[in-house]
Amino acid sequence: MAQPGDWVRRPSISHQPSQESVTRNPFTSPTSTSHRRVNSDGFSIVSSVSRPSSVTPEPVQEQWVPLGAVGPSGPPLTHSAANWSDGGDLGTGRFPASTDQKGAPASFSSGAPRARPATLQFEDVPIGQYASPAGSSQPFFSPRGRFQENRSDSRAQLLNTPSTPWKSPRTPPPYAATLPRKKWWHWRPAWWMYIFLLFGILCAVGHHIFYSVLDGRPAEQQIAMLRYGTILAFTAKAGLVAAVVVAFKQQVWTTVRNKFLTLAAIDSLFAATEDLTSLFTFELYKRATVATLLAVFIWLTPLVIILTSNTLVVEMAMRVDNGTCPGIRTLNFDKEETEDFRNPTKIEHLFGLSVNMWNTTSKDLSSPDWYDYWTAPSDKFAQVATHAIYMEDAIAKTGANIDICGPGWNCTYTVNFTAPAYKCSEVANGVGDTVKSIGDQAPPDGFSTKLLLPEGNNSYYAFASGGEYASMQLKDVERGGMPKTKPPFPEDLGAFRTEPVIWVGYSVRVNPDEPAPANRTMPGWDDAFIPKVVACENYEAEYTVRFNLTGGQQFTNVTERKFVRRVIETTWEQGKDADDKTNDNTTATPKSNYVYPRDVHRYRRVAAFHGIGSHLRSFINGTVDASQTNNPIQYTKAIQTKLLDPRHEYFPFPEQGKLIQELYENIIFSLFSNQQFVSVVWAARPEETSGVVLGNDSTRYPCARSRMENRYAYHARDLWIVYSLAIALAAAGVASGTRALLENEGVLRNTRFSSIVAATRGPALEKLGVFAGFEDRGDLPPDAKKFRVGYGIQRDEADPRVPDRNSMWSTGGGADFRYGFGLEGDVTQLRQSRSEGNLFRYSRQ
Repeated sequence: MAQPGDWVRRPSISHQPSQESVTRNPFTSPTSTSHRRVNSDGFSIVSSVSRPSSVTPEPVQEQWVPLGAVGPSGPPLTHSAANWSDGGDLGTGRFPASTDQKGAPASFSSGAPRARPATLQFEDVPIGQYASPAGSSQPFFSPRGRFQENRSDSRAQLLNTPSTPWKSPRTPPPYAATLPRKKWWHWRPAWWMYIFLLFGILCAVGHHIFYSVLDGRPAEQQIAMLRYGTILAFTAKAGLVAAVVVAFKQQVWTTVRNKFLTLAAIDSLFAATEDLTSLFTFELYKRATVATLLAVFIWLTPLVIILTSNTLVVEMAMRVDNGTCPGIRTLNFDKEETEDFRNPTKIEHLFGLSVNMWNTTSKDLSSPDWYDYWTAPSDKFAQVATHAIYMEDAIAKTGANIDICGPGWNCTYTVNFTAPAYKCSEVANGVGDTVKSIGDQAPPDGFSTKLLLPEGNNSYYAFASGGEYASMQLKDVERGGMPKTKPPFPEDLGAFRTEPVIWVGYSVRVNPDEPAPANRTMPGWDDAFIPKVVACENYEAEYTVRFNLTGGQQFTNVTERKFVRRVIETTWEQGKDADDKTNDNTTATPKSNYVYPRDVHRYRRVAAFHGIGSHLRSFINGTVDASQTNNPIQYTKAIQTKLLDPRHEYFPFPEQGKLIQELYENIIFSLFSNQQFVSVVWAARPEETSGVVLGNDSTRYPCARSRMENRYAYHARDLWIVYSLAIALAAAGVASGTRALLENEGVLRNTRFSSIVAATRGPALEKLGVFAGFEDRGDLPPDAKKFRVGYGIQRDEADPRVPDRNSMWSTGGGADFRYGFGLEGDVTQLRQSRSEGNLFRYSRQ
């Protein structure tokens, strides 16, 4: 280890031609000679040594001549001693003609031809052959600071350089003792490694932000967006790779400066980032593990582009827009109260339709005995209702999706309206159970579970006509229901006396998936069926219905059903004839609740509700004889409805009460399929009959539009898994590069051609020249590639002394040093002693 006192005896650089006398013990010699030692820093050390015949040491003077300088009597310096090269591995300045102490030329003239040196033999460099051009630069090393740099073109000096410069902490410290320290904020080439890493990370973040912005948006310009994402992935990959490449180069030089590798391994090491087959040299994994792993990472980084670009995909997604739709309609049966068939509503040249059909008592509308009375549901309503029953669902208007939702859209909306509804209750369950009354209404006479299987013969028995309104109110009438008799007409003519209750008895199969006994003689007959009875009353109810128009189909869901009152608040009295001179023999109590034709508005409203119910009852009424279960006999239109199961011998479905309610609602909701009905109005303006016209801005009503569309879907987790791994590995690579950079004395090194030339010049590799005949192939034979090569201090065979730290920095030694590649045994590698933790302390390998 160098002592502080050593610095005094070491030569120093002067910016002016000067000499410093240093006392030393020369070798004994009878003559006085002038020698020049070319060290790896490019300094020419000219020694004027007097070697008398005696062994008595005498003081001598040794000149440390900076490049471009001459002795005291020579011309002034052509450039500053601060002008050194910037690459860390590139050549030095060129030497002017040297002189001895007396000013005489050196023993080698500038024009003398140079003979090819013998293998691994060093020569004294003719200083006169090298002239330092103006404007050249050399870096200075300060033992107490860092490298000081002056930028200029050092490449022009390379081919005239006698050897690779030795710029390292091993350079004798007196050479830069007076140079200023470089400030930390001044630019350093090593910063590129960290800039590239930061650039890659920022591009990865930008990639994430870009995909996050696209996430959930409609997949428009898919090709362009995916290309932009690929560009960001490529730039992120490029930044990470560039940082690792710089680190790889530092690690390469650290490896060859500290280890001897076969020539084949060094070939593969320097080509590892360019030639994939170089990674098949297994020596690299043992001797240059870190550098090889960095090269493997570089080759694998294209996966970053592939994997991250796939994190943005196009998927089918549901788009929902909560807004308004212009064509939404609802029901308002108040319009039936004011609709007059003699003066019908007319919209867009189309008559408005009513659910009622009317008779009249007179053609003379001014007669005090004139009024209209109900006779039956209208044919147009019967058409719609029958269609709904056959389809077993509510009928939607053709093109409703386009009219309401818009082309390519589905939509949902909720409307509220008042309409008739059947309220059903179970009044008997099981064999022998008594049929209960519903409200004040007793069951029909003889109606019991004994009519149903297993005791009876019927699987279905419905009685829905008790107290039904007689369509022929008088026996003797003219066309249009006008009585042939003269007024006054019967008081109860055309009056709604009661609303029939639907009584449905049905048998449920205990094991519907197993064959039922064919008849009552078969075993298990009595246990195979359960008789039930439901009773349903016609009510006026407030509906909240959600309509869903999807794919051209209409789906309805009653979210709320509030029963307000019965359509007619009376109780049918069975077996009691009405002696009122009409053809309607129905008697109900209280009579005060009869609805008469002269109460026009109320009568027309009740007529509408009654007419809708009567059409349903006409389909429900009747029986199915299943005494022979494998051959049922039907006496009802219920077989055309959703109440009976054709897959199980037309036995009724369970929960008949619920099915009757749904069947009734399907009829009511089907009114929307024909917008000519006067009760179909705008949802936004329920006082106005809509007709068949299209909606506009004034008829917009809240709705939620939706459609399936292609949307971008960003899988952020997958992207950051890839980037996190890549960034972590790149950061580890940069950390290894930083460590290698410190071992390389803070100098950023590269593997450019000029650096390789500078590192391989000199006679140290001349031994490889014995393999003649391979020059034209640009390669060496396999045997030659087995030689182990390293980067270090080249040693002259004529002076076998191994240079160490003390001998190189001492003022004596007398040896000529070159720094470059050489065969194992011909170069000495000095590596930093990690145990000392100081860049200026080294140990021999």
